Amino acid sequence: MSFMNDLFYRSKLKIISSLFIIGLVIFFTPASAVIFIDDGSELDESALLKYLEEPAPAFEEPVVIYFYDPHCGACSPVHDFLDSYLEENPETILEQVSLEEDPEGMDRFREFSDAYKRDKTFIPLMFIGPVGLEGTNEITDYFDMTYNWYMASYKAEVSS
Repeated sequence: MSFMNDLFYRSKLKIISSLFIIGLVIFFTPASAVIFIDDGSELDESALLKYLEEPAPAFEEPVVIYFYDPHCGACSPVHDFLDSYLEENPETILEQVSLEEDPEGMDRFREFSDAYKRDKTFIPLMFIGPVGLEGTNEITDYFDMTYNWYMASYKAEVSS
């Protein structure tokens, strides 16, 4: 009879462990991943590439801002990416705002989300001029091309 109890206990432990692991995966998986522009429209990769074929809108001061939380699991790979990117490209203009450490961070996060006509936004979240990149892969995959597209207008204005 103890063999049956032992088998039952092990099965129960496996089920509980599996549910715990599934819960962790769900908890640490980003809630959203999307590319959008300042009118609130969402873009897939091909629409982003088409959007980036046109010149960036004129601006006086660049807006490149990254919102994150130090305890966000999805933000860690973005930090690693940005650390590497900034090391290779030290002239990069990028403001990083911690929602936990910056007392005004959450207000700014909401202001940007509202300005881009987004009802809900999630971290990691980056705004590059008129383009919003939400989610780990969206930021790491599209930051460089979007940033260079956007900053080409700034460099052109500065040299004029």
